[in-house]
Amino acid sequence: MSRTSVVVGAGQGIGRAVAVRMAADGGTVHLVGRTRPALEETAAMVGAGAVVHAADATDPAAVRAVAGAVERADVVVHTVGDSSMGAFVDLTPAEWHRVLDANLTSAFLVASAFLPHLRASENPSLVLLASKTALKGYPVVAYSAAKAGVVGMARALAVELAPEHIRVVPLCPGPTDTPMRWRSTPDMDEQVVIAPESVADLVHAVVGLPRGTVTDVLLLQSDLYD
Repeated sequence: MSRTSVVVGAGQGIGRAVAVRMAADGGTVHLVGRTRPALEETAAMVGAGAVVHAADATDPAAVRAVAGAVERADVVVHTVGDSSMGAFVDLTPAEWHRVLDANLTSAFLVASAFLPHLRASENPSLVLLASKTALKGYPVVAYSAAKAGVVGMARALAVELAPEHIRVVPLCPGPTDTPMRWRSTPDMDEQVVIAPESVADLVHAVVGLPRGTVTDVLLLQSDLYD
């Protein structure tokens, strides 16, 4: 039986690369994101198995509606995120909540809404994209806190769901060639930036492991990045 994947944040960057990589095996790939035109571009790259769902991953009702429209999900990959590059002294409560909602709350909503589908799968995987900022201190406080929360949630959920053999993977890429990366740090050295396709290849490899075989936190980065 072919695998059905749900990629949240599929309109660009790592999400788009993951969707294309998962589609290479055939099966259905559900593309979820806020911007329908961007999702349609990804769908054209994915091909016949693509199904588009325009929805805001920070909106509980919207996420539940997508989950209700999906009949099956063997793999759920959450790649949604947004950064905040200002200094801590300039960080407002509104900006703090915006960044946590975009990165952490959305991951919670997706995991919660799609858990019933994963429980019905023969080899279920939930992959939550975090960041190396979750593992080492960088001067991006709200983003680092949010991504550290994703890692903590994923590791705790992996333990809770282990008796059901549901694989939960926290994946922490270093700087990656995505629109968000270049918006945030346009002057970053290109030599320390990895391709989103590399992240997608790792996701594909992990979700293809036999049921009951798991990983802990995965870090993927350029060998030139500190």
